[in-house]
Order: sequence, then structure tokens, then C-alpha cells
Amino acid sequence: MPSTSFHGFEIPDDLIHRTGGGPETLTVISEQHIRNLSSQHPLTSGLRVLEIGCGIGRDAIPLAALIGANGSYIGTDVIYESIEWCQRHVSARHPNFEFVWHDIRDSLHNPGGELEPSDVRLPAAAGSVDLVFAQSVFTHMLPDQFQHFLAEAARVVSDDGTVYLTCFRVDQEILDTARRTNLTQYDLRFEHQYSPGCYVNELDHLTGAVAYEMSQLRRLVDAAGLQFRGPVRLGAWSGHFPVCFDGQDVLVLARRPTFNG
Repeated sequence: MPSTSFHGFEIPDDLIHRTGGGPETLTVISEQHIRNLSSQHPLTSGLRVLEIGCGIGRDAIPLAALIGANGSYIGTDVIYESIEWCQRHVSARHPNFEFVWHDIRDSLHNPGGELEPSDVRLPAAAGSVDLVFAQSVFTHMLPDQFQHFLAEAARVVSDDGTVYLTCFRVDQEILDTARRTNLTQYDLRFEHQYSPGCYVNELDHLTGAVAYEMSQLRRLVDAAGLQFRGPVRLGAWSGHFPVCFDGQDVLVLARRPTFNG
């Protein structure tokens, strides 16, 4: 079975493809993720981390060297084979790294899943995590799912912790540019309004890609008990912005001081 070397691990190429991207972009994407995360929350020894949508450990593996044996990491995903590989290989080398499979029904990655997103609780105690992050996960969530996992992030993050997630933030000008430039391989046009402030890219696969207007993002963040820690960080996906932080737009959030979980 073809595999790719990555930080001393041999990762099966088929699992890399299921995570998004391919072997040729594995290192580049991982380095960008770690660099961007560290700019918003220091990735220091002893850090307590939870990742939603960990895949095959593209970010978990380099994090092991940064947070050390005194830190902790929990990764969740809907792809059983990826979680099983991480348990056998990453946890074996780093016992403070835990990987949890959530059998959520997903038309692309886990069509036979038995759980609804609302059935899932993140596997961490209230206020026990310094950094919750999700790369290209909330980009596949409809409003109810988005709010549920935001609320779960608000529950587990510490009072001085950070919630970091990527999304697609749109308005009419951004949509016009995206439809004109079409920079990605996914034809992100978001021509279908699913609900107020929420757009989907495909009617026959609603969670293939989901975008939100800023007013809706504010509502979802507030309802979850979180607050923005600075402006939305602009992504390059639409071609609308000359200087960008990441490929997708990024929300950097914190727990509201009055939120009790």
C-alpha cells in the first residue's frame, strides 16, 4: 500500500486523500495550519488541545513535539479508519494523544453512521481544554450542526482558552468574486440559499460546502456562549481579498465571561 513519510510516520496515501488534499500537499498544509494556530494561541509545552476533525493526524503529529509529554491532545473524526490508524501509531508513540471515533452520519465520509451531530458530546470535561480547533470542518455544517459544535466547544474550552475554526464567510460581493474567479477545484459558487444567511453549494449534497453571512455567524457564535476575539481572518478561497491569512476564512473565538457551560 503506498504511503508517505511524515515526521517519522508512514501514513497510507488512501487515508491522506480521505482527509482532504493529497500526499503532495500534506506537509505544506500542516505547516500552514500550525503556523496559523500558533499566531492565535501559543503552542507551548503543557497545552491541552482538542481537535474536531483530526483526520490522520496531519496537525496532531507535529503538535506532539510542541506540547510535549506534559500536554494533552484529543482528536475526533467520523472516519473510523483514520482514527484507528492514529490510535495504533500516534497514540502508541505519544500516550498523551487520544483519538475518538464519532459515528456521525455523513453522506461523504461516513454514510452508514448511526449518530446525528446533535447526539455527540466532545470527549472532554467542562473548561478542561486550552485550545479547541477545527480545520475545514465547520465548512460542512448546516446551522443546527454548526451551533451544536460551537456550544460543545464553549463547554470544554477554559475561560482563557481559544476556539479556532475555519469557515466560508460570504456577502454578495464575495459571492460575485468567487463565482467569477472560481479558484478552487470544488466550484464554490454557493448559489442555493438553505436558510437566512446560510448558503449551500450543492442541493444533492447539502454539507458538501456551506457558507454563512456575517450576521448569521454572529448569531451562532453568540447563541453558543462564545465571543469573537478580533475580526474574521480573511481566506483566499474566493479571490476577493488581496491579502489572506489562510485558504478558508477563520473565526478566532473565546468563551464569554458570563457563560457557565
